[in-house]
Amino acid sequence: MLLLKNELFDGNRLDVGMKQNKTTTADSTARAPYLRIRNLTKKFGDFVALDRISLDVFEGEFVCFLGPSGCGKTTLLRAIAGLDIQSSGSIKQAGRDISNLPASERDFGIVFQSYALFPNLKVAKNVAYGLENKKLPRDQINQRVRELLELVGLPEQGLKYPAQLSGGQQQRVALARALATSPGLLLLDEPLSALDAKVRAYLRHEIKRLQHRLGVTTIMVTHDQEEALTMADRIVVMNHGVIEQIGSPEEIYGQPASTFVGDFIGSMNFLSGEVAGPGSVRFAGAELATTGMKEELPVGASATVCIRPEDVVLRAVDASRGNVIAVEITEMEFLGSFYRARLMPNGGEGEEFLADLSINLVRDLSIVEGSEISVLLPEENLLVFPEQ
Repeated sequence: MLLLKNELFDGNRLDVGMKQNKTTTADSTARAPYLRIRNLTKKFGDFVALDRISLDVFEGEFVCFLGPSGCGKTTLLRAIAGLDIQSSGSIKQAGRDISNLPASERDFGIVFQSYALFPNLKVAKNVAYGLENKKLPRDQINQRVRELLELVGLPEQGLKYPAQLSGGQQQRVALARALATSPGLLLLDEPLSALDAKVRAYLRHEIKRLQHRLGVTTIMVTHDQEEALTMADRIVVMNHGVIEQIGSPEEIYGQPASTFVGDFIGSMNFLSGEVAGPGSVRFAGAELATTGMKEELPVGASATVCIRPEDVVLRAVDASRGNVIAVEITEMEFLGSFYRARLMPNGGEGEEFLADLSINLVRDLSIVEGSEISVLLPEENLLVFPEQ
């Protein structure tokens, strides 16, 4: 729900506006970016926290900054907010250069991991805080607060203090407060990490639903790959102050640009291989075709061969076709909805690797530890990187 400044909520008008303002990844390249970051560098003494970051975020997008602790994702968010001014580089929001503006002069709302609610103010007063600073008429503030609390599913909680609410409820109050002034940009700094698993799963769905309905441009910092994959239109994977890859969740998961991305997102087998020719690699004594060779490598060069456990095929495998190797199942780990099997290529040539097997597959093929079977490593799922 992108609102004009100081405009009151109006459900009849908003549903139309939301659909008009929502931007998808598919058409974003045809539009000017809402947030434009160029060569952003942030240093703390000799330590480079951000190293020449460049990034475009389009209006209505939900973008996640994803990476391990210390990768620079929170530093980048704080630079956008003006809470930690960058050492060099520029930031433009809606065509306006905000690079050196203080946080108070930037157009954003922010939600922190710790909720950061005023404990001495009731819920309604917390939500109204930004509106009161803008000196809006009291009746407009009261109406806006009512509608915001309704929006986040807490219409009856306005007269309670934050300590009387659960963690999930407090985070929804913080979200309502961040949206109160109709910001052009919503910043979420690991907003779900302090909550238990069930509440996190519920709130990530609710936040995504709300963002989709409102159409507000949103950036969320997280180290949780599941949050990023389920919530983001695009994911920015960061490591050591640089961007490793930008793409849709499907692109990031299915076509990682580096071994770091493949390892950080989901499970991945990393196997030692050798380049056998253009589009082919040797592993476990077999020559395997691949469409996922990331760089041109000379024949004979050592390489890292990657495949996700769920992409290893065991059903209806024709042992006479290409990309098939014979293996022994040396171990099976029951994980509830599937088994994770450890496979050793027959003859002992090549490393063990993992395959995820559905319960039905294990039952239908009577697979047990010690079973010998042929597996297919599909060429479209085999990724080859220079040896790491």
